[in-house]
Amino acid sequence: MPLAREFIVNSCPESWANAWFPGKRWGVINNNMAECWNNWVKPARSLPIVVMVDHIRIQIMEMMHERREATMVMIKRLSPSKENFLAKTYAQSRSLKVRKASGLSFEVVDGDKSFVVDLSAMTCSCRGWQINSLSCKHSCAAIESKSLSLYDFCDKYFKIEFYREAYRGILNPIPTFEMHESNLSQSFVINPIDVRSQPGRRRTQRIPSQVIVRVSNCGRCRKKGHNRRSCKEPIN
Repeated sequence: MPLAREFIVNSCPESWANAWFPGKRWGVINNNMAECWNNWVKPARSLPIVVMVDHIRIQIMEMMHERREATMVMIKRLSPSKENFLAKTYAQSRSLKVRKASGLSFEVVDGDKSFVVDLSAMTCSCRGWQINSLSCKHSCAAIESKSLSLYDFCDKYFKIEFYREAYRGILNPIPTFEMHESNLSQSFVINPIDVRSQPGRRRTQRIPSQVIVRVSNCGRCRKKGHNRRSCKEPIN
């Protein structure tokens, strides 16, 4: 489709496509983190502002403590998710055929296709290694053929040391028992805002995206695209 090709080329693909991004993304970047955060703090979103902030503070403090304690007993060299990813990738690489071209350059045959792997530049022609900053199955096969360690070719940010560093910080507790109203001036007292609730039930569900089209499911015939009231399918 010439029109589609022209649109894609002119829309600066290096800004949104992993394959054309010039820098490092360490995998796919999307808004999942924001979605996870919104779901995680959902119980606190209906609280007054002061209580809401303190509720989220306690959530973060407990989460940091739990993960900090969990990292202390980890003995593997990568973070848990990346360790599993590397193990699955290595298992996929066992059936690949490796042809040596030079010291650290290889041709890896995967089915009816071949890929060029350069261990010195840490690149593969499939671009999986460059995008994820973690060895793809072709590079795993090449590394294994040289009897080298896969961990030596992993990005440092996936190492367990950096994983521990992410949760090393401590969110200090805030005492309230020692506080006394007489010791606080009125200027430091945070009063609730003066708002009036609108009539009707408060909205608790997020507004769905305009690009998401909900498909109804019929409870009578179990088919999609209509509901029980408009169903005209014969029932055996």
